[in-house]
Amino acid sequence: MTNYLNYASVTKKVTLAIIGGFLMIFLLLHAGINLCMLRNDGGEWFRAAAHFMGTNVIIKVFEYILFAAFILHILLAIVLQCQNWRARGPVGYKVPNKSATRPGSKFMIYTGLLVLIFLGIHMMNFYFVKKGIVEGRYLVELKDVDKIDQAVLEQNQMQIVALFQDTEANPANAYGIKPVADNLTKDQLALFGENFTAYEPDFYNMAIELFSNTAYALIYLVLIIALCIHLRHAFGSAFQTLGWNHPKYTPFIEGFGLFYAILIGVMFGIIPVWFLIF
Repeated sequence: MTNYLNYASVTKKVTLAIIGGFLMIFLLLHAGINLCMLRNDGGEWFRAAAHFMGTNVIIKVFEYILFAAFILHILLAIVLQCQNWRARGPVGYKVPNKSATRPGSKFMIYTGLLVLIFLGIHMMNFYFVKKGIVEGRYLVELKDVDKIDQAVLEQNQMQIVALFQDTEANPANAYGIKPVADNLTKDQLALFGENFTAYEPDFYNMAIELFSNTAYALIYLVLIIALCIHLRHAFGSAFQTLGWNHPKYTPFIEGFGLFYAILIGVMFGIIPVWFLIF
C-alpha cells in the first residue's frame, strides 16, 4: 500500500512537471502576442494576432486543452501540497532538511495562489468578454458592413457611418473612413442590429484602458512578480522531477530558469509600464 501511495505521488509530480512545461511554452507565445500592442500601428498587428487566435479551428481546440492543463495543474499542485502538509504533521519537522528542499519550494503554493488570482482577473477582463459573459469593448470591420440587415442599415446608416469616421484626421486616410470601427460600447454595437454577429472584442483598446489605470497596472505588476518567482522555482523543479538533473548541467538549467522567469516578467511587465508612461 505504501509503495502504491509513493508511486501515485511520483506520478502526480511527473504529470505536474510535464503540464507545467507545456504552460511555460504557452506563456512565451502569449507574451509575444501581447508585445504587438507596443507597435505604433493603432493595434493592427495585435488585432490580427488576436483574430487568428480567436477564429482558427486548431487554436480553438487547443484552447480546451489549455484549460484542461491549467485545471489539472492547479488540482495536482493543491493535492501534492496537502500531502506534504499532512506528512509533516501538526508540528512539522524539528530540524528542517535544507538539502532535500529546493530554494523557494515552500513558497510555491502561495505564489501559485497569486498566479491563480492573476488568471482570474485576466479571464474576467478578457476571456469572459470574448464569451459574452462580461460586457467589454468591441470592433467591426468595414468589410463586414454588408452583413447588416438592410432594414437596420437604412434606419441607422448615419450613426453607423459616424462610427467609421477617422476623427484623428490621418493624412494617409484621404477619405476619412477607418477600416475598423473600434472601441465600441454595447449600445453602439446594437446599431448594427440584434442579428449582426460579425464583430469581435476590441482587446487592444480594452487593454490600453486597463493598463492606463495606475491601480490596475500596479496590481498587475505585483502579480507578474509573483508569477516570476513561481516560474523561477518551477523551471528547475520540473527538470529535477523528471530526473534530468546532473552536477554538470544542473547549474545551466538553474541559470536558464532564472533567465526564463526574468524574460517572462519583462515581456508581460513592460506593457503596463509603457502605457502608464506613454
